[in-house]
Amino acid sequence: MALSGAHIVCGYAGSYRRDKSQAILGKVNWSEAPATGVTTTNGAPGAHDLYGQPMFRLRASADSYFAVGPTPNATTGPRVFVPANTDYDVFADAGDKVQWVAA
Repeated sequence: MALSGAHIVCGYAGSYRRDKSQAILGKVNWSEAPATGVTTTNGAPGAHDLYGQPMFRLRASADSYFAVGPTPNATTGPRVFVPANTDYDVFADAGDKVQWVAA
C-alpha cells in the first residue's frame, strides 16, 4: 500500500552498542501518521545514556513542511521543507512533537 499523507518515526540516533555499530536510526519508540495540520499525540522521549539523543524521521507522500517543538505549527512557525518521498531526520528534545502540512 502506497504512503498517503505523512509518517513520523521517533527513535534514538545511535545504538547502545556504540563500540560495535553506528545505527542511523536506533531504538524505535513510536510512530504515527497524523492528518495534515494535526500535532502528533506522542512526544519525543528524553535523552538516554545508552541510546543517545531522540530524533524524528519525517516522510510524506507530497512536498510538505514539518515543524518540530513543544507546540509545533507547520503553517506559521519555524519549519523545514521535506520533498515528497524523502526521509528527513531531525534531532529532538524531550517532549517535542511534530506537525506537518502540504507545501
